[in-house]
Amino acid sequence: MNDERREDAGLEPFFEAARAHPPAPSAALMAAVLIAAEVAQPAPRRVPPMARLRDALGGWPALAGLAAAAAAGVWIGTALPAALPGAGQGAYLVDVAPDLAFDLTGGF
Repeated sequence: MNDERREDAGLEPFFEAARAHPPAPSAALMAAVLIAAEVAQPAPRRVPPMARLRDALGGWPALAGLAAAAAAGVWIGTALPAALPGAGQGAYLVDVAPDLAFDLTGGF
């Protein structure tokens, strides 16, 4: 073991000189490495349209609220209300500000 260290000690100045001035890689080598890295890189995953819509609307909680509001709107829109007693008399129509009435006929 000691013999090997003595032999390596004679080579140490040469190793130090090589470490002081490391060779720079050539432009062709760097271009080849970059091309190989680009080829090896996986393509980006394609995002499905529904995932993009979900993300644009704010995620699953927002979609759940939107679905609940849509279901309530369909339910309210299709459920026919029971006939109100006296609704045909106009008792439920109230003019809040009669002074602000406009003459839409223009006096013709």
